[in-house]
Amino acid sequence: MRGKKVVLAGVGHAHLYSLARIGSFSRYDVHVDVIAPGPFNYSGMGPGILSGQYNEGDNSLDVSKMVGSRGGRLITDKVEVIDAEERTLKTSGGETIKYDVLSLNIGSEVAPLADHKGQIPVFPVKPIHNFIKMRNHLLNALPGSAPRIVVAGGGPAGCEAAANALSLCLRKGYRPMIKIVTGRSGLLPGLPEKAGRIIAEWFRKNGIAVETGIRVIGSDGRFVLFGDGSRQEADMIIIATGVHPPELLEGSGFSISRDGALVVDEHLESVSHKGVFGGGDCIYFKPCPLDRVGVYAVRQGPVLFNNLIASITGRQPRLFRPQKKYLLILNLGDGTGLLSRGKVAVAGRIPLLIKNWLDRRFIRKYRPLK
Repeated sequence: MRGKKVVLAGVGHAHLYSLARIGSFSRYDVHVDVIAPGPFNYSGMGPGILSGQYNEGDNSLDVSKMVGSRGGRLITDKVEVIDAEERTLKTSGGETIKYDVLSLNIGSEVAPLADHKGQIPVFPVKPIHNFIKMRNHLLNALPGSAPRIVVAGGGPAGCEAAANALSLCLRKGYRPMIKIVTGRSGLLPGLPEKAGRIIAEWFRKNGIAVETGIRVIGSDGRFVLFGDGSRQEADMIIIATGVHPPELLEGSGFSISRDGALVVDEHLESVSHKGVFGGGDCIYFKPCPLDRVGVYAVRQGPVLFNNLIASITGRQPRLFRPQKKYLLILNLGDGTGLLSRGKVAVAGRIPLLIKNWLDRRFIRKYRPLK
């Protein structure tokens, strides 16, 4: 593999471990290209930026310094086309990049509104930078106003967005009208029933309306349109209806899942193309499907790095063994959090203290490398 090229497409959580160790590839005379449209943004702190718990930039890392200081080449752009047979990538800027080994960590997207004809600003929860846009939009509201916010989706991201938008508005001195619209599965599906009950009671006490069994389908003028034919005036829509891999992988030639994710084996390697790896939200882990949560992407990082080196050197690759239970803590914006792990669910100040410590420790781990 000497003189060959490794390409890391995307700078999500699964690639951060490798980005910090790019110098290791030079030992084998292997060149590394990193393709990323911007800085690394840690997802766990996004809702806290919306409420003002964190400042803009507290959750970001300067990828250019991380890569350049270790001998890699950063291409500040976005991958537009992948050709698996030619083993090439094409960027938005028109550059064609050939690879010998490829790792994909290109994240996920939120499906846009099916029929958006209105004037209402729409903010998907991905990319994470959108939490800054939500904050700025609310801060620019007139003093004393009461913005009407509709949140589409009652999963963790939707609940955190609603809670932290409320916190920001209350600190500014006005009470917003917030409504969460979610499907029949209700709030926090997939988490313990107790977690759903806790968040439902928290919303009730804090004046956030919840309506289940309908969905947001679009907007018209200043109105949000719902699937049951009803509509409601609003000043802002937050979309948190679940994520899916970018359409980029469709037509690439790789084996992909029904929702367009790269299908990988227990080594995080493509089941159809050797020397192609992936991690985070853009993969489908064939041995056992995984929830699209950051904890898996972070834990995939060391395995990806090891197996990229293994593909260069011919060494034995390492298995990725996902944990059966993972810790999830929601930031409720008021100094409390909701902790869930397995069948356990508990809310209070201690969960948020734990989350804040874990999140800041994660960023500090890589901050000196910026």
